[in-house]
Amino acid sequence: MKRFRWLGLVLCLLMVWTGCGDTFRPVIIPNPPAFPDPRAAHTVLAINDNNTSLLAGSADPGSIMVIDVSGDTDVSTRDVGLYPVHIAQQTASQFLVVNHSLTGLIGDSLTKVSFLGTTIAGTTTISLPPDSAPNFVAVAPADTTAYVSLLNSATVAAVSTASNSVVATISVPANPIAMAVTPDRNKLYVISSTSNSLTGINTLDRSPRPLANGGGAFQSPLWITVRSDNQRVYVLNGNGSLVTIDTTAGAGTSDAVTATLPGVGTGRLMVYDSLKNRIYIPSASQLAVVDVSQDPPRLMSVVPITTVDPSSRGSSDPCQLTATAPLNVVAAAALPDGSRLYAAGFYTDAAGNVCPQVTSINASDFSVKTNAAVPGVSSLPPFSAPICSTTPFRMTMAAGGDSSRVYLASCDAGNVNIIRTSDDSYLLSVPAPASSRAPIPPSTQPPPQSPVFLIAGP
Repeated sequence: MKRFRWLGLVLCLLMVWTGCGDTFRPVIIPNPPAFPDPRAAHTVLAINDNNTSLLAGSADPGSIMVIDVSGDTDVSTRDVGLYPVHIAQQTASQFLVVNHSLTGLIGDSLTKVSFLGTTIAGTTTISLPPDSAPNFVAVAPADTTAYVSLLNSATVAAVSTASNSVVATISVPANPIAMAVTPDRNKLYVISSTSNSLTGINTLDRSPRPLANGGGAFQSPLWITVRSDNQRVYVLNGNGSLVTIDTTAGAGTSDAVTATLPGVGTGRLMVYDSLKNRIYIPSASQLAVVDVSQDPPRLMSVVPITTVDPSSRGSSDPCQLTATAPLNVVAAAALPDGSRLYAAGFYTDAAGNVCPQVTSINASDFSVKTNAAVPGVSSLPPFSAPICSTTPFRMTMAAGGDSSRVYLASCDAGNVNIIRTSDDSYLLSVPAPASSRAPIPPSTQPPPQSPVFLIAGP
């Protein structure tokens, strides 16, 4: 009998256990409050030329303009120097603007721009050697040293942003045009276009970094970038090839060219995407995508960009005629969320209008998502400033920190165009500050200054 009692107890427990899975029990799912995205206050910064022209005798300073991503508005503007050409971020709250000046209009300088939040708190001018034609600035993150290439003297100036002075000059081959500093702040690289060369410099003692091989690898180099792990440098050549330099060769005391990838395009610049370890190269009517996560780099895709049909433009857009010049893709940007990349270009129509457009590309398979028109503007005098036909960066792009906006700065239009990424449509444009040029009738106000470079801000 006792044995049957134990067997019954076991059967009872088994029935209770098997029934537990069928018993409904309410589950409370936590629903935390939605806090604002901390990136929503992100900004983009445009530096603007103020009609720098020897013929016009203009000696008016350019400006820096801050556009708030969340409000689509100009939230802060300050004067910089004469003929600003390049800008770089030094710390979380400090940016540096290179002012090129012109022969006969001496004002070669570096403007230190300090921020308080997303607005400019103040500026400081750091004088550079007269008539040295500074054209590029590279900085060591969280450091107080900046490197400025001086075109006319074939040197790089080491500038202390603590003492606001030039502390050293480094000789480089003629015509230095772009630079890059490794993220660990230990190495500086300078490309010189007409000298077909790359110069490596150890930043700690400013000693040279020999290149073990690669003589002849550099052909009219145009741009340089560094991989985020400090181990690779990439140089874009004027012949459309990409050169890879190993910075760890020779026990880290010298560098070596390890690969040359042809057919990437002959654009003026390239954009490094640290999230996906890719390089985007806009040129002609295409955007090249290069995977640099491996050695040697691999050309993943060459995305063809077609010209927007003029009929898709609004009736108020001056670009109503067909293109008389091929599409020129000149800028690119990648969304921080990794979903899409953007290419911007322009063509000139039969009436002499500059007709910009922005193309959205899916980052997963490089298919074109949209190809949207941006309002055009006449490139003919007096509508467009003379500087726009000679500036290295007629249009530049940047993405908002929350991936909600992409920005296109247009020198000819004198504005920064805002593209809403939720539907990849043109939203509005923010004009640059008023220039020193005379009003263009029927307007009674001076036309805006000309944006010549755009980057993401604080």
